[in-house]
Amino acid sequence: MAKAREFSASGGNSGQGEKTESWGGVLVTLKAIFFAAVMLLCFGLFPATNLAHAESTMSCPSGTYDMLDWMTMDSSMRSSSHLSGSANPLYTTVYKDKFYWAKGGNGSPWDIQLYDSKYIYLWITEYAWSNPSSYKKSTNNTNMPLTARCSKGGFPGSTIYVSNTNYDIHTDCTHYTTHGLKKGVNQVWGPYNLSFGGSLPNNMPTLVVSYRYNCNTSYGSCGDKEEYYLSQKYGLVQWVHYTLINGSYQQQQKSVFNKLSAGATFPRFQCF
Repeated sequence: MAKAREFSASGGNSGQGEKTESWGGVLVTLKAIFFAAVMLLCFGLFPATNLAHAESTMSCPSGTYDMLDWMTMDSSMRSSSHLSGSANPLYTTVYKDKFYWAKGGNGSPWDIQLYDSKYIYLWITEYAWSNPSSYKKSTNNTNMPLTARCSKGGFPGSTIYVSNTNYDIHTDCTHYTTHGLKKGVNQVWGPYNLSFGGSLPNNMPTLVVSYRYNCNTSYGSCGDKEEYYLSQKYGLVQWVHYTLINGSYQQQQKSVFNKLSAGATFPRFQCF
């Protein structure tokens, strides 16, 4: 019995030594694999699937920009995040023929833009901020093209002259009146390297879509100008409204969306 115990103890000690050596080899191997993976990730040779990245929405010709990609936050972020900043929050939701910029956590108010294979169109915006049954809508739905789906950058780049700026003011889901904004001129500018502060990268490539309206019949002396500052990953990061005063544009309103915040919403548009 004593020998049996001695054998057992001796065998146990011998086995523990073998296991220690074996586990030591495994740990060395795991460390080597981990180090290699880190190095591959650092040098961009290993896919970082959790990192936000720009994504294309269609194949655009060389030298043009996929504007739906630039106007909307990437799908890897928008399902769980939104932008906040100096004014209202901004939640992005994309459908097969339209996208929402929701301006409240309850899904309204909103800007809703239509798109197809050729253009992105200004379509719907709020009328009374706290009443989701009131809104302004382009009369013929697609009579206000904002940009081509694939636009050229430049100073300016792609330009669209809008002859029909009619829109309807709906005070509820059934009652509306029709109005107009004279002539319009929409242009894509940039890209510029701009910094917006907050949690956004510095010197971020930015396209600016200029939307001028209340222009004369020669598309000049436009009474109003709005600028949409767009990031390929984050979408809309700044909006500015100007009015023409004594021959020059004076800023009237500015909203910056420069903080990536947690939370998503479902857009709420209840009229149709």
